[in-house]
Amino acid sequence: MRRIIERVPVATPGLGLYGLLWLLVFTQLDYSTNTKNSIDSLWQSLGIEYLTTDPLGSLSVLHIQPWGVNALYALDLAVTPTSHILLLIVYLLAGAASIFLLGATLQQVGLPRAWAMVTCLIFAFLPGTVLYVFWPYNVTLSGFLGILAAFGLSLIRSRPVIGSCVSALAVLGLQLTRASFVWVFVMLWCVFLLALLFRRFSGRQLMLATLPVFVVIGISAASQGYYWANFRLPAMSSWSGQNIAKALMTSGKLNVTESARQKINQDACLTSLLTAYETRSLNVWDPGGLMQLPGCEQLLVKDANAIPAWDQDYRDSGELNYNSRVGLAASGEWNRMMTIIVLNDPVQLVRMALTTNTGPRSSGIGLYLDPSDEFPWIDEQRSLLPLGSVSGLLSLVFAPALIVLILLGIGHALLVRGSYLRMNVVYWGVLGIVTFHTLVSTLAEYAENMRFRAEIDPLLLLAGVMALYAISRGTQERTDDSISVT
Repeated sequence: MRRIIERVPVATPGLGLYGLLWLLVFTQLDYSTNTKNSIDSLWQSLGIEYLTTDPLGSLSVLHIQPWGVNALYALDLAVTPTSHILLLIVYLLAGAASIFLLGATLQQVGLPRAWAMVTCLIFAFLPGTVLYVFWPYNVTLSGFLGILAAFGLSLIRSRPVIGSCVSALAVLGLQLTRASFVWVFVMLWCVFLLALLFRRFSGRQLMLATLPVFVVIGISAASQGYYWANFRLPAMSSWSGQNIAKALMTSGKLNVTESARQKINQDACLTSLLTAYETRSLNVWDPGGLMQLPGCEQLLVKDANAIPAWDQDYRDSGELNYNSRVGLAASGEWNRMMTIIVLNDPVQLVRMALTTNTGPRSSGIGLYLDPSDEFPWIDEQRSLLPLGSVSGLLSLVFAPALIVLILLGIGHALLVRGSYLRMNVVYWGVLGIVTFHTLVSTLAEYAENMRFRAEIDPLLLLAGVMALYAISRGTQERTDDSISVT
């Protein structure tokens, strides 16, 4: 019996709990209606109309987001247009795979079966794990791709070709799915992978292992090159300036210095835009309103190209088309103005991240550490979750406790010579992703930070458990070579 139990994947209990919770929520939820509403009402979505009538053309002019999620919507609308079963299956499997990969990665880096099993159970019980599966956006997909990148990294020592391919493709998926993971992040991760490979391997094995990394670098550069060539965007979203504008205003940390004001006042359109922004008389995402401001009437707008998702200011339903060519022109003005404001006082982003007038509780970091399930788009799902009040307590302490463990792990690795973490590149690689994501999410965003944090919950848990394991071992020397991939 013991041998049979040892052959069962460590994620099995966690997957069983996840499946049960998923089933209990699904049977009470009108999934098809909710998903239809999400595709049609999410500002980041092109909407059912454009994605159904001209999916390829619409995706070719998408500038508000990377194309990954909208491409998935288009595929679902082509295959299961009313039931949205394709999206249901994709997100269900992405959530399950995150649990499985979490357990597999912990085992790959040398943690005992019991540790990996309990960790999978904790992640399955975390409310956001199952709740975000029912919201077809990028949270669950980002979590899956993040833990997939870590799993690939853990394989490099024993299976360099597979490991490098999996990890590199995972970060490419993050770039194409989530605007925060800009091309610079992908390039840095690929350089990290190449450094590991060149240090450890040579000859044919090195060539085969590095090939997929170079391919990913090429695809990443080409993807970003497309956004630059067609939209003059240095990232795969035109909303950078608007996101920062909304975040600084909402957090109350906006500071327009006299120097910034003087520079802005040299441009008639930016002068009007700053006045409208400071008086809150203009919706940040209303391109038509911006075009009517004094000095902005003659703003350069790219030519129409017979693709409705690009040409129309409003969809046929009457809703604003956030992806229009007019929207791109308006976004450019927001980007210009916010660049001037931030460059003249970049510390205001730090103030937004760290504190508020009433203390740090409502700061960007404070919101980032909040329960990830306290987010409006999954309120209905949360009301249907069994034991929600109990699992909600876990969600309350989840992120703060793991951040403390990770910080203790860093100290342990630096101060304890025989630390399990010191030469463990999986830990440091995961820490790099978590750090990058935290900085981008808290320095450029504000009100939805708890939702952004949910995107890296699997990695946060992975790093925290590894740190706890290292601390529990103390100065014990490494006896299992598999725990280090250097």
